[in-house]
Amino acid sequence: MGHSAMPQNQSDRLKPKGSGDGPLGTALGRGAGVASDLWRRIRTRALSAIGPEAEAQLYEVHKEWLGDLSGKKVLEIGGGSPLSPWLADTARTYHAVSADPAELEALKVRLGEGRTARLIEADPMSGAFRETGYDVIYLHSVLHRMADRGPFLDRLLKKLAIEGRVVTTDPADGGALTRLVRTIDRPFRAESLPDHPVTEELKAELAERFYLINCVAPFRLGKAALVLGALHPELGRRVSERLIAADLKDRAAFNRLNASLQVSFLLGAPD
Repeated sequence: MGHSAMPQNQSDRLKPKGSGDGPLGTALGRGAGVASDLWRRIRTRALSAIGPEAEAQLYEVHKEWLGDLSGKKVLEIGGGSPLSPWLADTARTYHAVSADPAELEALKVRLGEGRTARLIEADPMSGAFRETGYDVIYLHSVLHRMADRGPFLDRLLKKLAIEGRVVTTDPADGGALTRLVRTIDRPFRAESLPDHPVTEELKAELAERFYLINCVAPFRLGKAALVLGALHPELGRRVSERLIAADLKDRAAFNRLNASLQVSFLLGAPD
């Protein structure tokens, strides 16, 4: 790691105009590098508190929501989620649609041979994607990439079969402190896609179009494990499963968007 850990454009922004490579510019560059290194270490320690077992609890809830898929036609927008192989294995028909050929190629490798999956290279909003009648639509980290989600939600409705269901999971708003941490963290992420966490406004948009059947927010109490992980990773790992399990049993999760880091909705097609 070291002083070069901060992306160059971020380091450049910290240099005052006219400082060039003089003593002040050099000192600021070194300070930015130290700050970058420290933040990366804190970030890594915090995230290490959430092990695979803790994270898997959310996807077990999704499986319970979806139930028996053996007679169902399933669409996954994007593909490549932790549940993709399970969806492909258990559904009567599994389609994954993405405009990114690299994403579909990676999914193809993950699914391997023997699965009856159809991978569709198309923008889900385009006329090139004509399939309809899906019993299940699965959206993993999709909605928070869109600033204007209304047209996309309207299109989902047209794709959904009678009595169909939609399952979503995305980062939640989390309140002012969470927004501040995300702002600090953004330059250190590998991807640079837009980020629009789920808010009460989006919940209202969903309620206008679908039945809000269920909701879970696994990182309300669970976010304490991230804080503990930053201080003591082993302690964070010990409590993360218990805290996330408690969050997933919280029947008031619909009202927790300002206190949670993540939210999943189970939506039903309107009559």
